[in-house]
Amino acid sequence: MRIPPEQTYCRRMVQGELPHLVRDTAADERTADLPLTRETGIGAYVGVPIRLWDGTLYGTLCCLSRVAEPSLNDRDVRFLRVLAEILADQLDREGLESEKRRLESSRIRSVLDGDGVNVEFQPVFDLTNCRIVSLEALARFWTEPMRSPSAWFAEAAEVGLGAELELAAIRAALARLDDFPADVTLAINVSPATALDPRFTDLLRDVADRLVIEITEHAQVDDYDALESALAPLRERGAQLAIDDVGAGFANLRHILRLAPDIMKLDLTLTQEIARDPARRALATSLVDFADGVGVSIAAEGISSDEDLELLRSLGVDYGQGFYLARPSPLLH
Repeated sequence: MRIPPEQTYCRRMVQGELPHLVRDTAADERTADLPLTRETGIGAYVGVPIRLWDGTLYGTLCCLSRVAEPSLNDRDVRFLRVLAEILADQLDREGLESEKRRLESSRIRSVLDGDGVNVEFQPVFDLTNCRIVSLEALARFWTEPMRSPSAWFAEAAEVGLGAELELAAIRAALARLDDFPADVTLAINVSPATALDPRFTDLLRDVADRLVIEITEHAQVDDYDALESALAPLRERGAQLAIDDVGAGFANLRHILRLAPDIMKLDLTLTQEIARDPARRALATSLVDFADGVGVSIAAEGISSDEDLELLRSLGVDYGQGFYLARPSPLLH
């Protein structure tokens, strides 16, 4: 049934016309003659307001009985107040989360609608002859708040705009492809979720033979068969597949086993200071041996010293990148 608010016990309770507790509505002169009491057969009532952190009345929490309840007392009112505070706290949290998501979505939208996605390129070298074989596109955001690209992409994913932001970064990188030497490929980073998006395939189909598609080892893959099928048309057209950040999450080597990439990229946490760390060297050696055994090229990220470079070269690492070799920078005409 629907009852006009002004006729309810709750409205009267909030306005101070009724107490929070009525043990016997038929015996209380404030409720005995109310039409609502007769029509709905209310025998007892306990109610408290639900107020948000700023004092705003959200609603009320009440309990009704068909019969009088003489045993009810202030303890029952206090208990209901506790429940109302718990509800209000949850509502406040949901409200704050909703506002947070709205602000985050607005922030990502402003980047997508403007010129907020910039790209720098970091060279990847053939370690045998120091020739640049690829340029990895790295998204940069020069808008407030100033923070890492990973934070921007994580926020975009939280508000359902992850694919849109990744595709915008890829478009910005592709716009510079004509400035590349013919024998230098463009390496782009993509999450498994975005790789499954048909827009990703459509965007890259015509230039697939000039691309290295990097999928991070950290990213969860829910359906390897679907991902493999999504990447197949691009790989058939000449795109190379790389698994990024190998060694940072060793359990995720199933990416390599399931996707059969062309390149494995050792994570910088494994390669930095490798010349001084036997454990890192041993792990890198095992990964190089594994790559050699399955016919996969191996690249090292984060090369930061001549010592590390020489050691990685001696281990048989094919390619390398890092600040010691070349920092990311805008691509000059």
